[in-house]
Amino acid sequence: MPVGRSPRIQVTGRARAGKTTLRHALSLLTAEETRPVDQPGQPSPALDADLLLYILPGTANRADRRLLTTLPPDRTLVVLNKADSIGTRWSDAASRAAQLESDLGFTTFPVVASLAAHTRSATLTESDLHTLHRHRTRPDPPLTLSPDLFTTPDLAPDPEARQALLDRWDLHGVSCALAALRADPGLTPRVLRQILHCASGIDPLHYELHRRYETVAAALTD
Repeated sequence: MPVGRSPRIQVTGRARAGKTTLRHALSLLTAEETRPVDQPGQPSPALDADLLLYILPGTANRADRRLLTTLPPDRTLVVLNKADSIGTRWSDAASRAAQLESDLGFTTFPVVASLAAHTRSATLTESDLHTLHRHRTRPDPPLTLSPDLFTTPDLAPDPEARQALLDRWDLHGVSCALAALRADPGLTPRVLRQILHCASGIDPLHYELHRRYETVAAALTD
């Protein structure tokens, strides 16, 4: 059987779009992370890998759109990162991703990469679970409308525990965990972690990336 090289993957996008976090969320340890496409005084990086992940931090600006027109749709996936900052429901992020896909012509996935990275490297501790249970009966929103509201000392005498929870699971993760525990207070840390992993939106992206990787790998061995 012929042996070919492994497909190259590049992760690119603007500064602070979440490129490194997404690499960790997808366990793409050998993927190449380019310099930011909007780095002042620098030309756009050479995007010539077999597969490209273009990260958008919530929206696409004119520079993103201009650069994307130069990329091949069959080798490029667009990731709408920080999807939890779009609107008030996941459906708002999904609608924006669908609109971008229609406008740009690239398969687009809404993702919360920071939450996905946490669920790959950690699990909820007993302390996390206790803090969540202490606050699951409080109204949400406004409890999780912002980090400041969730961690305010005026809420309860455990601001340090709430801040630790926020540091580990982000506001989107905390909100999803609270909603899940309201529906079923008996959920275990393992099941809650699985719920948060699904809530990150990472799995559909992972499956499509894997499918395309296999297709490219097969072509490289021909």
